[in-house]
Amino acid sequence: MTATEIIREAESLPKAEKLRVIHHLLGAVNGGDAAQQKAVERLLRRLENPDIPEEMFRAMEDIEDGRTVDMETALHQKPPWRT
Repeated sequence: MTATEIIREAESLPKAEKLRVIHHLLGAVNGGDAAQQKAVERLLRRLENPDIPEEMFRAMEDIEDGRTVDMETALHQKPPWRT
């Protein structure tokens, strides 16, 4: 099967199936590089959920990356990554 045939087939898939194919192919291309895989996952999350505001995605990524502080620190001090 040629790339053109694969692309033609992919264009006829429903959105959920297209995203599944993209996810699989990008995972195979990245070859397990954790940083690239995380970036791909985050981009796919945005594609799969266009109704979620960008601020929410950034907040989720801050939590995933450990960029959080307790409430007392948030109210009275600069976050550790800002000093």
